[in-house]
Amino acid sequence: MLTLRLSIDERGRVIGVEPVGRADRAFVEAARRHMMAHWRYAPASEDGRAIRSSVTVTMRFMLDG
Repeated sequence: MLTLRLSIDERGRVIGVEPVGRADRAFVEAARRHMMAHWRYAPASEDGRAIRSSVTVTMRFMLDG
């Protein structure tokens, strides 16, 4: 399990990824690269205009085998 705090820009793109709690540095870096390249959100809004925001996500992994 990996918990991350994502910073989201006004366009809904992930612009920052920080671990919440302990996490393997190499694993966080791989997740950061993937999320910044592929993950998109509907941007938060205030008074009808898009704003920067953050969200905390928890990822759970299962091995096939």
